[in-house]
Amino acid sequence: MQDFGLEITPRPDLPAIVARWQREITESELQHGYLGILAAGDALGCWRWLLDLRRRDELASPALAAWVNAEFFPRLRHRYAAPVRIAFLISPLRAATGQSASSVAAISATPRPEQDFQTALFTDEATAYRWLAIDP
Repeated sequence: MQDFGLEITPRPDLPAIVARWQREITESELQHGYLGILAAGDALGCWRWLLDLRRRDELASPALAAWVNAEFFPRLRHRYAAPVRIAFLISPLRAATGQSASSVAAISATPRPEQDFQTALFTDEATAYRWLAIDP
């Protein structure tokens, strides 16, 4: 599936959904892409997601941060048989230069033990897959 500059690929062998942005996108496209990933997760009953951010610049704004925290993350709670696990894959250069406080990757990597989902940042895809494979 490709929409909003995003390619969503089910990987039943992992099992996970892999979402790769293929181009630069707008904040609206990012929001629609996240909802597309959620729809794919629902259709497949898959709660393990790898989001590959390496081919696009990081989007950062207070409005987007508010949407992720107030609109998107709350939709993940108690949605599947296990807590959602989201691995964010970023480039080593982006990791070395850091993330702004309102970037999606930084917001998503913030530990939230009270929530029913887990997120982590990775620069290596194999390591991200290993983390996704951990049973809850």
